[in-house]
Amino acid sequence: MKKAPLELTLRTEKIVHGGQALARHDRFVVFVDDALPNETVRARVYKKKKNFAFARAIEVLEPAPERIPSDCPWTGDCGGCTFRHCAYPAQLRFKKEVLREALHAIPGASELIADLVPAEETNDYRNKMEFTFGATPAGELRLGLHRRGSFMHIVPADTCWLQSAASRELVTRMLALAKRLNLPAFHEIKKTHGLRQLTIREARGTGQRLVELITTISPPGLQEQFLATVEDLADTAYFSLNTQLHGPPRPDQRTLLKGPGHIEETLNGLRFRIGPDTFFQSNTAQAEKLFARLRELATRAGRPALALDLYAGTGPIALHLAAVADRVIAVESWEPSVAAARENLTLNNITNVDIISADVNQALPPGIPPAVDLVVVDPPRPGLALAAIDWITRLAPQEILYVSCNPSTLARDLALFMAAPYHLETVEPYDLFPHTYHLETLALLRRKN
Repeated sequence: MKKAPLELTLRTEKIVHGGQALARHDRFVVFVDDALPNETVRARVYKKKKNFAFARAIEVLEPAPERIPSDCPWTGDCGGCTFRHCAYPAQLRFKKEVLREALHAIPGASELIADLVPAEETNDYRNKMEFTFGATPAGELRLGLHRRGSFMHIVPADTCWLQSAASRELVTRMLALAKRLNLPAFHEIKKTHGLRQLTIREARGTGQRLVELITTISPPGLQEQFLATVEDLADTAYFSLNTQLHGPPRPDQRTLLKGPGHIEETLNGLRFRIGPDTFFQSNTAQAEKLFARLRELATRAGRPALALDLYAGTGPIALHLAAVADRVIAVESWEPSVAAARENLTLNNITNVDIISADVNQALPPGIPPAVDLVVVDPPRPGLALAAIDWITRLAPQEILYVSCNPSTLARDLALFMAAPYHLETVEPYDLFPHTYHLETLALLRRKN
């Protein structure tokens, strides 16, 4: 007989990185989903380790004052949001506390951490959404987001508030089309063919929209019916085949059905072309604030003669630096992003930025002078490799600007830079992802004299 899951009555203490509330059962630590600090909850354990466990709040016995009714029927099930049951000012406070705890060992950091720059819009803020096709155990077709902790189970997204009304309409239409044509969803375990993903990208500055259907099947007439379904809401539409059944749904063959193949976004007066694979910050309004502030901080020690933009992506930071530096060198390893960055330079008539295709985490890339004034880093979640920190500090820039999406790796890397030696001047967090535990942090380091 299957053992009944363990249920505990717990008093929560604080939010930790990941969005769970920390509680203790005697001396045993329990991380509780869907709970807030200072609540008494009944929680069901779903994963237990030697010294800690993960649980889900199934009943709130004593709610915190910050708890509010969720406006989403899938709160607690969907992996998209963490805090839809929490008032927005409290979300900002909890994220700041998580950042402060991550940086507690960095001298002076706690006093420097500013309040999070809030989002003006906490709904309809994502400019990119990826929806997965799946089926219920009873075989009903679904199109939506992954259930929390699962790559198989899909929760509907027709009421998801992270996306725009037009995006919700596209999800509704595509699900209806797939059901009408009796098309199956791709099965992640059995690897049976079917529809895989609907990607919707929106340029908030221009109102343009790109829609891509990724599928392993192409029955007669599907391309035409897909286009007819989305045409009035799509400036660019792709029908894409994915023949590699293992791994994420990366198209092997794309057919452009409508439009130029890209959309155009604007950030602080700069223009950016975005294709189906282009990496771009998913909150346009907050990215504008972040990059504008970065540009301001870049000139604190005067106008840089030479600035480096590392992990440059498609060039948003390099293009912002171009207005305040004599020369900018941008370094990026992924070739599609390198090509997009060069295209964006041409689009904006910028001539003082050079782009190098190289891996920042390896040795010093060729083409970088022995000394620079400013280095800007915007690494992925794992942060900087030791090799990168080594060659950056050997360049001895007067200032380093660090854009981080992970407080723990930010703390690790700040400690290494401060031993180089640099001192920390500012720590400014931004809420790019309302209702989730994620945050972006902009930190400024200055070389000690």
